[in-house]
Amino acid sequence: MRRRQTAPQRWLIVRGPDDRDGLAAARRLPRGSGVLLLKPLPSHEIRRLRLRGLNLVREEDGSAIRVHNVRELRRALLAGTPLIFLSPIYPTASHPEWEPIPRPRAAALARLAGRRLVALGGMNEKRFRRVRRLGFNAWAGVGAWLKFTNVTR
Repeated sequence: MRRRQTAPQRWLIVRGPDDRDGLAAARRLPRGSGVLLLKPLPSHEIRRLRLRGLNLVREEDGSAIRVHNVRELRRALLAGTPLIFLSPIYPTASHPEWEPIPRPRAAALARLAGRRLVALGGMNEKRFRRVRRLGFNAWAGVGAWLKFTNVTR
């Protein structure tokens, strides 16, 4: 009997091979977590992360995308993107100038998505519990994992 594979509920965003803090955090993630790669990593780094039992997804190959509004969501849906990261749900240190998406709008976008939708932007476990009922299946972040793994920026 085959084990059923499930998508991760927790994701880390790694900006690329120069993102030392992100890569260090990825190496400490719990087994079964997801990593969204914004830029390609060297093959040895990919192998290392996979051996840790992490699920790797690359934005560049169309298997995931970050969206911020209904227009970007529509493009992602028309392209058939299987994993959509909606941002920002909360204020975020990585983009302090961005206003969080109001909860009713986030819920409407989640209904429109009708597929796996990941909450991004100022997220952590506690905040995810608050927004999960809006239609999100998972959460992603950068800062939450850096703090969790004792890595500083």
